[in-house]
Amino acid sequence: MNPLLRSTLIKVALPLIGIVIPMVVAKLRGFELRDFFGLHKPKMRAFAVALALWIAWMAITELVLHALGQGAPDAWPDYPASIVLLRVLAIGILGPIAEELIFRGVIYGRIAPKLGPWIAIVLIAIVFGLIHTRYDAAIIAVVTIDGLLFGIARYKTGSVYTPIAMHMLGNLFSVCQSLRLL
Repeated sequence: MNPLLRSTLIKVALPLIGIVIPMVVAKLRGFELRDFFGLHKPKMRAFAVALALWIAWMAITELVLHALGQGAPDAWPDYPASIVLLRVLAIGILGPIAEELIFRGVIYGRIAPKLGPWIAIVLIAIVFGLIHTRYDAAIIAVVTIDGLLFGIARYKTGSVYTPIAMHMLGNLFSVCQSLRLL
């Protein structure tokens, strides 16, 4: 198999695994998926506010990172269209769904009742930032703050759909930068 296709299929498979395994485990343990992951309809006013604040945060972050000499993400090579589509699927759609179902769905849902929502939000955001070790310290700090915002959105809207939407917007923006569309 072509190495580029193999690495791209792995990028698609990993978040799929991150989505399917927790769902299977939840079902085997008799949990209702809706409650286990926080798959509730968000409070729409809070959802709209969260998305508006997220877009403002993304703009501010871009300005600050640019001022600190952190440019846009590296441009992707001239990939074939099929590879671009699979990578957009993996990075822009499946990755955010998997990460948010795990962090702001399962983990938040398990520890917030024990530690309180604010401690859960902070702890999860720190872990979320630290798993992004392939980036430098400035980006890890931004990702940690992103995690805080995702957690607050989860708490305020009562739904994991909100941080999923926010995360997708952020990742798709980054993908567009890598494709030099922005």
